[in-house]
Amino acid sequence: MASGRVSKVKGKVLDIPNPPTIGTATAGGESVSIAFTADSSGKGGPTFSYIAKSNPGNITATGSTSPINVTGLTAGTSYTISVAGVNPTGTSEYSSASGSATALSATAYESIATTTVGSGGSSTITFSSIPSGFEHLQIRSILRNASGSAGSLDLFMNFNSDTGTNYRAYKQFGGDGSSAFGAASGTSTAATDKIANAYFLNDGNTASVYSVWVCDILDYRNTNKYKVTRSFNGQDLNGSGSIRFFSGLWKSTSAITSITLTVEGSNNFKQYTQFALYGIKGA
Repeated sequence: MASGRVSKVKGKVLDIPNPPTIGTATAGGESVSIAFTADSSGKGGPTFSYIAKSNPGNITATGSTSPINVTGLTAGTSYTISVAGVNPTGTSEYSSASGSATALSATAYESIATTTVGSGGSSTITFSSIPSGFEHLQIRSILRNASGSAGSLDLFMNFNSDTGTNYRAYKQFGGDGSSAFGAASGTSTAATDKIANAYFLNDGNTASVYSVWVCDILDYRNTNKYKVTRSFNGQDLNGSGSIRFFSGLWKSTSAITSITLTVEGSNNFKQYTQFALYGIKGA
C-alpha cells in the first residue's frame, strides 16, 4: 500500500488512487461542468468514481466518468473546480484547480447587452466581446431608420468585423394581410458582404411607428460549421403593414465574438431604436 495511506477496509487492500488530470471548466445555469482525464501513471490504485469540489463554497458532486456537473452554485460567481479519485480504500488528493468559470443564471435566456439610439441617430450598432457561455444568441429590437422617404430599408448584419463576400441571405417570405410574397436565393439587394435580416420602416412613414425584429443566431460558438441566422420582422401602420421571414448564412467556422448592425444605403438608425442581445443556454 502506498506510503502514508491507511486502508479503511479489511481483506485485500487497494492503494488509494492518484488524482485525475484536470481539464476545462464550462459554465452552465447555476452550475459548472468540469472535464478531466483519468490518471494513467499506473502508480495508484484503481479509481471507482470521482468527486468534484468547487472553490469557493466546497460544493461537491460525484460521477463515474468525465465530465461532472457541479450544481447549486451562485449565478455571477467565478468558480474553480478540483477533482479527486475514489475507491474502497479512500479518496485521493484533489487535482490542481481548473481555470475559472462564472456560473450563469438558471433561466433559459440571459441578457448580455442592450442599447438605445440617442437623439443624433446612429449609423452602426455593435455588440462586442460576446461571451462564449451560451448555445445560441437572440437579438430583439424595435427599430426605425432615419431615411426621409416612405417605405422601408434593409437591416444588415456582419460578424467579427468581416466585410468580405462571405454572406448570403437565402430566402425571404412575407405577407401584408391580403397577399403573400417571396424571393428565392438572395434578397432585394443581393448583398454578399453582409446578411439582410429585416426590412424596416423609414422615417417618412407615419410618425412614431416602429418595426419589430427578432433574430436567432444558432450555434454561434461552434468552430466546425458555418453560422446560420433565422429572423422575422414586421410593422403595423394602423391599416396596412407586413411581416417577413429571413434565413442567413455566414460562411465561416469562427466563433462569433462581435455583431455589427447597419442600415441599407448608409442611413442612420432613428432615435429610440432599441436592440437587446440575449444568450440562450439550451438547445
